[in-house]
Amino acid sequence: MSSASKKANLMVAVIGYTGGVGTCLLKAMKTISLEPVCLVRSTTMKFTSGDQKEIPVDYSLLAKHLLKEEKHGIPVIADVTASAVVQTHYKGWLEQGISVVTANKGIFASAEYPSLLKAAAVGKARLLHETTVGAGLPVLSTLAALKASSHKILKVEGILSGTLAYVLGQVASNKTSLSEAVLKAKELGYTEPDPRDDLNGMDVARKAVILARVAGMESEDAVNLEKMTIESLVPEPLRDCSVEEFLSKLSEHGDEAMKEKVTAVESSSDGARLHYAAKVDVVNQTVQVGLLECEASHPFNNAGPDNMVAITTNFYKDRPLVVQGAGAGGDVTATGVLADILQCAYQ
Repeated sequence: MSSASKKANLMVAVIGYTGGVGTCLLKAMKTISLEPVCLVRSTTMKFTSGDQKEIPVDYSLLAKHLLKEEKHGIPVIADVTASAVVQTHYKGWLEQGISVVTANKGIFASAEYPSLLKAAAVGKARLLHETTVGAGLPVLSTLAALKASSHKILKVEGILSGTLAYVLGQVASNKTSLSEAVLKAKELGYTEPDPRDDLNGMDVARKAVILARVAGMESEDAVNLEKMTIESLVPEPLRDCSVEEFLSKLSEHGDEAMKEKVTAVESSSDGARLHYAAKVDVVNQTVQVGLLECEASHPFNNAGPDNMVAITTNFYKDRPLVVQGAGAGGDVTATGVLADILQCAYQ
């Protein structure tokens, strides 16, 4: 069967179509003439056939509609929201045979992940979430392909936050202070409204858990966010104050400590650099998130502002396999979601 006819056999509902990624996804789908059968936003949804009238969101009705249309193609729900509520429906959809494609990472770093895999197996459906790590970069699919092709994955290291990559790049060689780098990143729109949501490392930690699971980490304790080693770059005295106070006092509480760390690393060996990264040690079943000292030869020193994942296997032992590129942005995330949607045609 041709790729065109395979594409025509997909019945896709998009949840979050008015958001940044959702808007880009609809544009990307249009370029390949893949029309969604249902569009859902926070409170309303509409089916694209018939009168296209907006009705209140009803996820049970959405599932029934997709299953009713199953004779015309493979039912797929694409979730491009950050909603925890939407994720509570994944298990039921999968069990009914509806494939789920998502950029919404929360549930994949939780204890519910194994139950989703079982649900997908029961419903003979696909559960694809490539864009939960590295946006459009083929990180998870590369890990899965290596595992399937007799590689033994030993270690996965990742620069998984463009914000932290920018900040650490600015403080390298003490070109600028931590507080100045954070303020500049905020001005450029790189940070969350509260920069501590970037600096506390939790987003990187969630991505690290996803990497660990796809890489074959068996220890549930190792991927428990409450038990993991997560280094926060937010000084202790500033963790509970207002955003305004945090920004005004970061120079007082954070600059000198960061300067000392940068100086210690860069003076230890020629070309050494400090990066904020995730380290998944599959052999020893450990996951660490925080500042990582990298020798001059380490691939992370060439990452710049990009996301980068270095995968060490029994066959890529001396020089890891590296996946590098933009790790954020509506267009790259949308194309990654679309690639996953198209994979559902081959379930």
